[in-house]
Amino acid sequence: MASRLVNLRRIIRRGNGVSENGLRVLEKGRNLAIRNGIALRVGSSSEADVERLAKVYGQYLTSREDEGNGFRIRFTVSNTWLSTLRLEPPAWFGAAVNVKSGRVYHIGAWLMRSMDIFPTFQATAGDVDEYAEYPGYMSDMHSADYGFPTPIGKPYLRVLLDSHASPLDRQHAFDFSFRCLIKPGGGCDLPCDYLPSAWQDWEAELRTDGYVDLFNKAYPKNSRCRP
Repeated sequence: MASRLVNLRRIIRRGNGVSENGLRVLEKGRNLAIRNGIALRVGSSSEADVERLAKVYGQYLTSREDEGNGFRIRFTVSNTWLSTLRLEPPAWFGAAVNVKSGRVYHIGAWLMRSMDIFPTFQATAGDVDEYAEYPGYMSDMHSADYGFPTPIGKPYLRVLLDSHASPLDRQHAFDFSFRCLIKPGGGCDLPCDYLPSAWQDWEAELRTDGYVDLFNKAYPKNSRCRP
């Protein structure tokens, strides 16, 4: 009986730790997304701005690579402790910033949760790339200032935008929901769980283009998605 009580106390303490750690992970992801995706601006933010970001979030800086007359830095926040205890699947938020000639020309951010629900992509996710101007290899395929090069039915939503996108489009693009970094149990099986506002914009675009039936068939649970 005494050993059972000891084990129960350990479980309670561990549970409290999970809750507190989950909140910390959530806050780290949110802060990094706000600083990286909103505070920085492609085409105008400077190398010094990025260096300040790297200094503030140095403990989450996972790589720095030189690229000709610039560099790329990458940050990662994950639920390593929670997934190690097998309380949740592995999940992580990442952000990258590319600098060239002293200016930010690309900002990327992604949020993923390991989910074995699609044969060729073992996660559900939201993925955003913003460019000052689309690279040449992309400009022929993607011309919209704010768009969604995502095949209907995939377990992720990919968002592309450039410096000509409206402030509201930009806000929607980087409006990550970090609930899936710490959410216990099921769910988090639709891209709207990661990018709720961009999902609504994508759905509206598909409705306008006449793909609503295909969309609803591919995502039968999409009625629960809210911005």
